[in-house]
Amino acid sequence: MLLNQHIEFFDVKGVGHIDLQLSDKRMSVLIGTNGVGKTKTLECLYTLLLFTNDMIRDGEYYAYKKNFSFNSSHINDDVIFEMSKFQNENTGYRINYLVKEFFIHDRPVVYLGAQNRGEIKQNDYGYITPLGEYKERQKKYFENIISSMGTHFSTLNMDSPIEEWFIQRALSSNAYQDKADNREVELLTVLRVLNKIDSRISADPKDFKVIGGKTVSFKLDGEERRLNELSSGFASLIKIVQAIVAGYSFFTNADDIENVAGYVLIDEIESHLHIQWQTKILPLLTNIFPNTYFIITTHSSLILTQLINGAAYNLVKENDRVTAKLIPNAGQSALIDLLEEAFGVNLNKIRIENTTAASQADVKKALLYLLRGSHE
Repeated sequence: MLLNQHIEFFDVKGVGHIDLQLSDKRMSVLIGTNGVGKTKTLECLYTLLLFTNDMIRDGEYYAYKKNFSFNSSHINDDVIFEMSKFQNENTGYRINYLVKEFFIHDRPVVYLGAQNRGEIKQNDYGYITPLGEYKERQKKYFENIISSMGTHFSTLNMDSPIEEWFIQRALSSNAYQDKADNREVELLTVLRVLNKIDSRISADPKDFKVIGGKTVSFKLDGEERRLNELSSGFASLIKIVQAIVAGYSFFTNADDIENVAGYVLIDEIESHLHIQWQTKILPLLTNIFPNTYFIITTHSSLILTQLINGAAYNLVKENDRVTAKLIPNAGQSALIDLLEEAFGVNLNKIRIENTTAASQADVKKALLYLLRGSHE
């Protein structure tokens, strides 16, 4: 398995040298100070995982210099990619020529960028395009993500017209549709997963509606709510689930989507998520998708406290080299201890430093009042 190998990325843009070896646990969480390179580390790992997928390698897919945010990569000291493979700045080369045949796998690889996650992008065309045949939509998806890696990595899989996606799947559900192109299962999977995360979101297909052929509505807490009217928190949750289900489906066209074996990389998973979801999102994802390896970045200590069967790493930069240091027992630590150990935040020290003479006087007054009351 690639993740638990010794992986190095050299001359990473804005970061330098990334040197890491993760575990084979199904949830790996990366934290670190601002600017240390969490997002770049995730982007580099995604590039490596995507370009070692056999479907990408065997297809007619081309990459350009701009698709790589690093100049070279090694696995266990073996060179897997070097920028010198590019003879021309603006020429694309077959991916199986650029990336050596090490640790080739058949798992889908899905990346969720942090930006635009709380927004619902409208369909600019005023009409819904047909779903298309499976191989057509798969090819379009692969070409789109490879292209976006060079220009819009931060919004990858977060800037597509999600309403159109839902409507296409709903309209594909009819008796005349070819079985491979009847993808109601994707829509139902999203509803089912959302309901497992938050029971206020109905999983009943009868509660999902296509309105005027242009938008959709869910039943939330017993009330019908249009997708474009939801809060950024609900929008973010829906887009996380939809992107995973859609990505797995483009790769496999499977019916049992939750049980697909794959990789999902999520940048800043806490972005726009309500606190109640932050406190349970990790165990829910690993339970709902039991064969998925998740790699996520976060700034949230609440996320880390829920890491039960996973591994947490603190990215540390020393001498232009970023390494991943294991945080022991992150999911079993008290929140106040985790804040200090993982994020360098000492709440007791901050409280003492922010204490004023006036607040101390108030505390003393309250204490005297309590003491006097205990003797009456």
